[in-house]
Amino acid sequence: MMHFSLSRPVRVHAWVISTMLVLLTTHTVVVAQTNSITNREMTLQSAIQRTLANSPELHEFTYKQQAIEGEIKTASLKPALNVGIEVENFLGTGEVSGIKDTELTLTLSSVIELGNKLHSRKAFAKAQSTLVEAQKQVHTLDVLAEVTRRYIDVLAQQALIDAQKDAETLARYTYQAVTKRVDAGASPAFEQKRAEAALARARLDVVTAQQTKQAMINSLAIMWGEKDPSFTDVEGDLFVLQSSPSLTALFTTLMDSPNLEIYAQASRLQASQVRLTQAANQSDLSWTAGIRRMNGIDETAFVAGVSMPLFAGDRNLGEYEKQRAIQTQLEQQKESATQSLYHQLNMALMVRNNALLNVQTLQNSIIPPLVQALELVEQAYINGRFSYLEWVSTRQELLNAKQALIQSAKQAHQRGADIESLTAQPLVDTINSSFSRKTK
Repeated sequence: MMHFSLSRPVRVHAWVISTMLVLLTTHTVVVAQTNSITNREMTLQSAIQRTLANSPELHEFTYKQQAIEGEIKTASLKPALNVGIEVENFLGTGEVSGIKDTELTLTLSSVIELGNKLHSRKAFAKAQSTLVEAQKQVHTLDVLAEVTRRYIDVLAQQALIDAQKDAETLARYTYQAVTKRVDAGASPAFEQKRAEAALARARLDVVTAQQTKQAMINSLAIMWGEKDPSFTDVEGDLFVLQSSPSLTALFTTLMDSPNLEIYAQASRLQASQVRLTQAANQSDLSWTAGIRRMNGIDETAFVAGVSMPLFAGDRNLGEYEKQRAIQTQLEQQKESATQSLYHQLNMALMVRNNALLNVQTLQNSIIPPLVQALELVEQAYINGRFSYLEWVSTRQELLNAKQALIQSAKQAHQRGADIESLTAQPLVDTINSSFSRKTK
């Protein structure tokens, strides 16, 4: 079975943006492949593929695009031709009684659009399609970040279970050692009871952690609609971590992110709306042509007419000013969103760097001395030089340090997922060094 660090699969974020449409259009193939997995251990890449193939949140955009395609077809239509029939001078009184003086007119009418309205409508509808595509990319990044965070939750919980099992093993060994000393009369009986309670607590912690892990697995599987998860573990090494790029590099990458591109597309859509409103300033020309039959004189004649609204530009001025104001508002919203994204990147990077520092310090400077201290205190207790309390206290310090290491590694990975979601780029592309696990 291939074993990889969590930092490697998160490359899928950037890859999946470019191949997202292919995956979604080959839904049946992907489902067949992923459902054939019988391995009880889930990989991050498989979790992402399953989510892309089955997430209703993402498939919703397919139907949005279909709706817009219908709008594009409608926008491409030219003004309709109208057929009309008009009857005059019939069923009256006196000389116009009956139908002897009836005038029957058959007309054909339509509108000649001026101001390039047809092109403006089509451009607006196509701009809507482009905006929906940008929204889909942003939403996909959010979904991928969420599935990655849930995956990391499970991975961290697995590491916590390992730590709790180690604590249970140590508590059992402690109970056995204390029992021997109590039986030999070298320690008071209450220490045995305390050791027994500590062992029960350690067992409870393991069971609780396992139940929490199952709930986290359920939450992960829900991302692709699986209510009864077919896997029991996830694959990856929580303690393999990549160092962070500089904030300046992240700011540069952010400028090409879909999180900002969506504002550019919204601005283009609004520009199309402005042009469409501007085109409405030009009045359309309505025309009518037809044939009139006059029964009273038994003659036929052609009729024709044209009409055009007056002062259409003045009547449309308010709407035009409104759309221009919205366009300017969107530009301000983009600036505000850019500043907000800068802040989010800065905070995510700060938290991640702090977590990386904690991981490095715990692995290199805190856990190794505590392991050695525990061995020394254990031997000293067995030799009767230290009390049971000192042994338990040292053991708890080591367990706390391991739990802090797990939480720090988890936080580093999750904030890394946040950064990738904001920039749409994998962190590992600009990284050469890594933090590797030194101890558990």
